[in-house]
Amino acid sequence: MKQVSVLNVIKLAGAYIAFTIGSGFATGQEVLQFFTAYGVNGLIGALVAMALFAALGAALMMKGHELQLQVQTEIFRYYCGKYIGYLLEAFTIVCLFCVVSIMIAGSGAVAGEYFGIDPVIGKTAMAVLCVATVLLGLNKLVDIIGSIGPVITVFTIAIGLVTLATSDYLGNQLTAAQAQALFDLRATAGWWFGKYAALDTAWFSGVLYAACMVLGGIPFLAGLGTRAQSRTEAMWGGIVGGVFLMLSVLVIVVAMLCYPDIVVKLEVPNLFLAEQHLPLLAMIFSVVLLLGIYSTAAPMFWLVLNRIQGFGISRTVMIGITLVLGVVAYFGAQIGFGQLIGILYPFMGQVGLVMIPVIFARAGKREKVSLSE
Repeated sequence: MKQVSVLNVIKLAGAYIAFTIGSGFATGQEVLQFFTAYGVNGLIGALVAMALFAALGAALMMKGHELQLQVQTEIFRYYCGKYIGYLLEAFTIVCLFCVVSIMIAGSGAVAGEYFGIDPVIGKTAMAVLCVATVLLGLNKLVDIIGSIGPVITVFTIAIGLVTLATSDYLGNQLTAAQAQALFDLRATAGWWFGKYAALDTAWFSGVLYAACMVLGGIPFLAGLGTRAQSRTEAMWGGIVGGVFLMLSVLVIVVAMLCYPDIVVKLEVPNLFLAEQHLPLLAMIFSVVLLLGIYSTAAPMFWLVLNRIQGFGISRTVMIGITLVLGVVAYFGAQIGFGQLIGILYPFMGQVGLVMIPVIFARAGKREKVSLSE
């Protein structure tokens, strides 16, 4: 058996974390809606999500190592068959491209609100960075985002721990109106499962959170698996990435519960937590926030281009397509950050709920398959 490289496991885990962390996670808005909105019970949801992220990450990276696909989105055909696989592949590519526009829109908002820069400059810079990163190739991409992921996680955990160590606000009693406002933010409230008491709960919100992230992550994690030296290394990359991703969520949930009456009104609760202690910390976090957006947008943009290149298009033509799609993603961001999320994420989450059992059902199978036809 090949020796497991701890450094490579950290790199794989870091890339997994960085891919999952986008503007919603880094700002704390996802954590607020999926976990903090349920109060202390939100910790249960975070633990459920941790188990799913670790298990799904391990299963997908090991499968990617086994199949060694050149076009990573072909993994859908392995899981769902030729025809449904093609449909999911196309659906996911469109979704990923839309998420790139969402991230570009988010970078414009951050640039305008926290740095006083024209949002157009922020969006343009993020679009250019995504294009430049893709043109570097997969190896450079994994190296870059693999180093950003652990930094974002450590920084987020630090904000939470400093808040817990210095706050005397823990246990603050909410008014009835504040408690209702927090409860109304819960992620399970607006979809069809919000009508069922058994599903409108913290634990199912944890399942839903993993489901929202897994669909776009399936081809990316399979691609990461090809970078592992062995199945064992791929497995540990997925487990470590999933655990440390959600460890930061657990800490932030507890930190937010120190100020429940305040975070319920905020769009960027993590920045508020940072500002309570050191202005310098908040300034650094603004930069980290942009890195979090970049670490999601760049690999998703690469996945879109990787699928197009799978049709046998030449390198020169691909450079032109990359530039054109970068421009299209930029103009797509003009639709609006919140509106794009509201339309796209519910669809991705519900498809993800179907894919979770499929991934686990095929995790133990080691057959060799041909997907290129």
